[in-house]
Amino acid sequence: MQRAMRLKWRPSRLPEGFLGLAVTEYWERFALAGIKSLLTLVLIDHILAGDRSGVLGAAAAQAALEPLVGALSTAGLASQIYGLANALLYLSVPIGGLIGDRLSGRRGAVYIGGLAMIAGLALMLGRPTFLPGLALFAMGAGTLKGNLSAVVGALFADEGERRRGFALYLGFLNAGVMCGPLICGALAVLVGWQWGVAAAAAAIATGLVGYHRAVRSHPRREFEVPDKPSAGANGKGDIPLLAAVLLAVYLCFGAYEQVGNMFLVWARAEADLGRLPVPWLFALDGLFTLALIPLAQIGLRALAQRGIAVGALAQIALGCCACAIGNLILAMAEWGGEGPVPLAAPIGYLLFLDLAIVLVWPAGISLVTANAPARQIGLWVGFFYLHGLFANLWVGFGGAWYERMAHANFWLLHAAIAGAGAGIALLAGLARRRARWRDYGAITTSA
Repeated sequence: MQRAMRLKWRPSRLPEGFLGLAVTEYWERFALAGIKSLLTLVLIDHILAGDRSGVLGAAAAQAALEPLVGALSTAGLASQIYGLANALLYLSVPIGGLIGDRLSGRRGAVYIGGLAMIAGLALMLGRPTFLPGLALFAMGAGTLKGNLSAVVGALFADEGERRRGFALYLGFLNAGVMCGPLICGALAVLVGWQWGVAAAAAAIATGLVGYHRAVRSHPRREFEVPDKPSAGANGKGDIPLLAAVLLAVYLCFGAYEQVGNMFLVWARAEADLGRLPVPWLFALDGLFTLALIPLAQIGLRALAQRGIAVGALAQIALGCCACAIGNLILAMAEWGGEGPVPLAAPIGYLLFLDLAIVLVWPAGISLVTANAPARQIGLWVGFFYLHGLFANLWVGFGGAWYERMAHANFWLLHAAIAGAGAGIALLAGLARRRARWRDYGAITTSA
């Protein structure tokens, strides 16, 4: 019983103000996920249906896209707009981070991003201004997202505590992703899609109020990344380490993101799901992530108490290995012979992939906020969030191979991608350890 008590993950150790920032992230993801869950259907049924001459940007978007992808139906145009909005969001994260670094300060950039999201959602309530509003909403979300994470990272001085803090932050993020579609979707079905959009705007406003309460009682320097040197030499940051971290994270998420794409196609055709609807597998993805966050932290702390300290790079490597194992489960299920695949295979796949995210995401963003150049942390946090852009680009490109190769080989390919991420993280860890030993040797020699 005493050991169990020692292994508890105590939120009381978190710095003051952290929970307010995490709640702000919850509301941001609530709004973002809620809008994403409605967007394609609203575009098809209301915005792009009928005469589009009164919809600002619709004709221009279709004229620009059709030479690239061919003639577009209403559904096809809606799908393209959905993809472009997501791409704009991810591309806005590093740009918004740079604004926070150089112009407004990171604390102010969160307000700018949140107010832009609310303004965009207000424009989306009208059919003529829906598309410009969507663009403004996406850019605001990107600006808020990166700067808020940079502010959170600045609260922690210890790398281990920073990783644990970002793990809890990931929990709030996933809770928002789950609740947003439930609330906004229910309002859209029961009383109209505009009410779903309005709920998203109210969520952002609530998040900004909570953010203001979290920061107003602190001196500005406590919520800005300090000007002192970061973990890199002379405050210039550790660029080789950052490059390795980003590449490992990108590879892991590239192997993970098929969970919302070809995994569902595979499960419907190959797995014995019983009465479990296929979309519920995607819901289990979020539930497993939330459940694994505290379990992973307890496990890491238990290892530390036994003298096995798992550093951030080792944690990324372990997460990439978990992602590889998840994909290997599906490959082995394909080798299992004729007949439907047991439900245990897709469940095992989800568990290992969600364990991967629980390990990789907090460790990756913790290393970025700790090792980026002191005056460019917002920009590098933006580069970190580009994992969503690159992973989703790969999902579409790689998913096209699903019907062109044996399904076992498709999942083996994704296991290899995740394994490559583990290898990069391990090599970066070895290089970092060698550099520390070299610095230690130089110090002792000079002494």
